[in-house]
Amino acid sequence: MNKILLAFSLLASLHFSATAQDKSRLFLDVPAIHVVAPDVENVANRLGLGLGMAMNVGTHWSVARLGIGAHITADPQSNEFENSIITTPYALIEGGLGKYRSNGDRCAKTKRAAFTAMGKAGVRYQFDTRKSEPGIELDDTGYGIDYTVGTELGYFYIRDVFKNFEVLMDANYHIQAKVISVTFGFKMFLNLRASRDY
Repeated sequence: MNKILLAFSLLASLHFSATAQDKSRLFLDVPAIHVVAPDVENVANRLGLGLGMAMNVGTHWSVARLGIGAHITADPQSNEFENSIITTPYALIEGGLGKYRSNGDRCAKTKRAAFTAMGKAGVRYQFDTRKSEPGIELDDTGYGIDYTVGTELGYFYIRDVFKNFEVLMDANYHIQAKVISVTFGFKMFLNLRASRDY
């Protein structure tokens, strides 16, 4: 755990160092909507939708993020589908290094595509909202605090420098739960410093 915290601290230090040298940008992701597989090895039995929002402080090469949201997942093969539905609220802190919502023109105002392609690490807290039946002990794996490392890939076309939509794929390895989660969907985001950037 100490190594993970050290790595996350280093990532945060690199981000804020880059922010000091390159004008920072503020992006509010609201909303982020995606399909989620919380465990790719168990995707046939646990699949769902996610909704979230996040504040991002970023440069063209790094980002620090604070977010909240929830996943609603179910077992599509269950004979009692309604009883298999689980809502999992979460909060997260992430830091990433790589190309972040940028392009060769650094998101110039011209009608250009922009990309996200970065590695990231973070801390996530997943709230356990399940109700335990009498005499049945619930598995705590995947709930509470966990540490993640992963990648984020995104694409959008610059039509409006203030408001845009990004198609996104995100994959994370959850260190304590020992699972890989994947999400695919889109984010509507607001560039809160658009008038300064362009």
